[in-house]
Amino acid sequence: MKKGLYFSLVVIISFCTLGMGGMGQGDQIAVPEPEENYAVTLIDQSDVSIELEKFSCDGLTCLTGKLGRVEISIDFDKINSVFFLLQDKDVNAKVNLKDGKVIELVVDKKKPCYGVSSFADIRIEMQDIKRITIRGKMLKKVE
Repeated sequence: MKKGLYFSLVVIISFCTLGMGGMGQGDQIAVPEPEENYAVTLIDQSDVSIELEKFSCDGLTCLTGKLGRVEISIDFDKINSVFFLLQDKDVNAKVNLKDGKVIELVVDKKKPCYGVSSFADIRIEMQDIKRITIRGKMLKKVE
């Protein structure tokens, strides 16, 4: 009787713990497919530079933030480069526009940016970015 009880207990515990492992699937970065394919040079806070395509901020091809109390979004077509500065709990972004204007925004430091390099898919939070230089829009490949 005790053997049957122990065996039943082991079987129940096995079924309960079977689905707890991720099998490594959760660690893969899923890069969202942006509307346009922008090529950028990204430099992180460690001064590591990486060339990326399919760059987006949370899946969008614009930079969003606050200008005072106003929420704005600036399309990548209008941006030349962006410098990020982590100050206390905020991330300030100095946006250099193609028309020569400079706009300073406060951006969400936890907002993820995504891209594809020649060797890997990347995900990085805005607080970890030092500079983004937008090289331009890539032509779509016909498949």
